[in-house]
Amino acid sequence: MKKKNAFTLAEVLITLGIIGVIASMTLPTLVQNNKNKEVEAKLKKVYSLMNQAILMSEKDNGPKEYWNFSCTPDEDGNVNADECKNGMEKYFLPYLKYTKAENFENSLGFNTAVYFSDGSILVGKINKGNVSGLDFFFYPNGKNFSSDKFGSTSSDGTQSREDCGITFFAFRFSPSDTTTYNKFHYRKGFEPYKFKLNELSVDEMTGSDEYACTKDATVKVWCTVLIQLNGWQIPKDYPFKVK
Repeated sequence: MKKKNAFTLAEVLITLGIIGVIASMTLPTLVQNNKNKEVEAKLKKVYSLMNQAILMSEKDNGPKEYWNFSCTPDEDGNVNADECKNGMEKYFLPYLKYTKAENFENSLGFNTAVYFSDGSILVGKINKGNVSGLDFFFYPNGKNFSSDKFGSTSSDGTQSREDCGITFFAFRFSPSDTTTYNKFHYRKGFEPYKFKLNELSVDEMTGSDEYACTKDATVKVWCTVLIQLNGWQIPKDYPFKVK
């Protein structure tokens, strides 16, 4: 009889084991790369969407530099909630396609969460006080958003945004503020959060400031501009795994 060549059971098990080890090493990287691509696409999309909405709104409401977002307290320290919410409802919502919008308030300001059909959520925050613009926080995956945890503060009362640059990304709209800290937002539209930056350099955005895109920073709002400057792609040395 002619002898047939075949793998032994031990050889098959060893081969399967090697394949399993390789898969366990490469699969997490593939999954994270796919998540990166999703986040990158949605960041680029919301950036375009919001700036298109601003252009349309200017046709009805005049130049963006003169839009009013004031939440000025009265003599007793109280603010008019309707006045504060008016900024989002007047200047932005009529020019966006969304599934629903919800208002909620916390210690940091009056907020409007805008839900989009692709599962993402954009939160516009109007600070309590006489302000000239809005802070925006974009969640590519809306499941990461919770109004109860949004803008939470630490035990000493300071603002903390530990998941910024991970589950959500900071933007800012402040075209009329002429202060030095706001120089990269003056006369601009919806932009990645650049407030307080002295220069648009990777060194500063990954430095020691509390706004920096680093693991030690408490606020991390400069992560969005770091991605923008890399062509809306998450840098290979990005310090976090986005979710």
